[in-house]
Amino acid sequence: MAPKRDRNKEEEPSMEMYLPLGESASSFNLAKAVCNHGFFMMAPNLWIPSTKTLERPLRLSDAMSVIVRVSHPRKHDSLRVLVLGTNSLSPQDQQVLLVKTLTYAQVARMLRISKEDERKLREFHKIHSRAKKKGFGSVFRSPSLFEDLVKSMLLCNCRWKRTLDMAKALCDLQLALNGGSDHQKGKQSISKMIGRREPKRKNVTNEAIDINNEQQQMVSYTNSLERRRQYGNFPSSKELANLDEEELERKNCYLGYRAFYILELAKRIETGEIKLENHNEDDYDKLIRKLKCIKGVGSFTCDNVLMCLGFYERVPIDTETVRHLQEFHGRKDCTIRTAKKYISKIYGKYAPFQCLAYWLELLEFYEKKFGKLSQMPHSNYYVVTGAAEVEKLTQ
Repeated sequence: MAPKRDRNKEEEPSMEMYLPLGESASSFNLAKAVCNHGFFMMAPNLWIPSTKTLERPLRLSDAMSVIVRVSHPRKHDSLRVLVLGTNSLSPQDQQVLLVKTLTYAQVARMLRISKEDERKLREFHKIHSRAKKKGFGSVFRSPSLFEDLVKSMLLCNCRWKRTLDMAKALCDLQLALNGGSDHQKGKQSISKMIGRREPKRKNVTNEAIDINNEQQQMVSYTNSLERRRQYGNFPSSKELANLDEEELERKNCYLGYRAFYILELAKRIETGEIKLENHNEDDYDKLIRKLKCIKGVGSFTCDNVLMCLGFYERVPIDTETVRHLQEFHGRKDCTIRTAKKYISKIYGKYAPFQCLAYWLELLEFYEKKFGKLSQMPHSNYYVVTGAAEVEKLTQ
């Protein structure tokens, strides 16, 4: 479907497009598709409970970031994809957004909108009636595999709050690497075009400034982006490849030992040693070996990435997995070493969707304890973890 100018009253120029839901249109629920995995809580994702909207930066063909807002109009068989900050795109970017589908691919990837994902969902529902009743059958992921890999590394060997902080720090780093923000240069050029000193933020309104409509649009654009673009995109491998561990430390990323592995991954991707885009051609066992050859990717990270890729046979095992098996399934003697044995006994009947069955239980536990994740204030995200850790964090 061709892009069209949004006719609703937006706070800034915007371009509206629609992403067809296809076979999943009748059952799709955006809140459930997003708010089912910790990744949705990690920067730069921003879930807005009041409007049931997902907002975050995505990349255009020239790697420039734009803020995209995804919503699901009621009784509509498509998602509304709103690109903020512009009411027009170059023919090249329109092609990228709509034909070559870079941004659409990113939105569809995050929400798993594809015929293959729909097929897996239906197969899972055939063997798990409770999942079908609850409308669960997929796990939210990032717009790129690189972001999935790095965020999976951030989950390892630390508290959940620190994971959230590290993701935010990397997005702040991306903002700094791009000169503060993508719109800072735009603010300077807009001020010159208006031919006057840029007003302070509190005075920038269309009613207060006597300029023509085009200039009003520029000021509105500047003012609204000043409010929205206080966070960067998740850094790409290209943006990280030329950095070193000391620079990450200076930028207050506090990644610890992960810094070496993340930078090593970025550099190997940029030199062509690692080709993430070819993973679909690999058979399952070969894919596992390929992932584990990446420095910093152990069993937990590997299994988490496999889940992101749509392979659900393996359950990522960490202390939270052990806690769940001990408390929910009564396996009091479960440890990291014995968890795999218990997972096989408990979830084997759901093959090849063992991870989805496990994740549904974990999601139900969290929502019973903390309430609907889709309605949770952002400030409370850090508590969504095991009971013992929450007590330490809230003391």
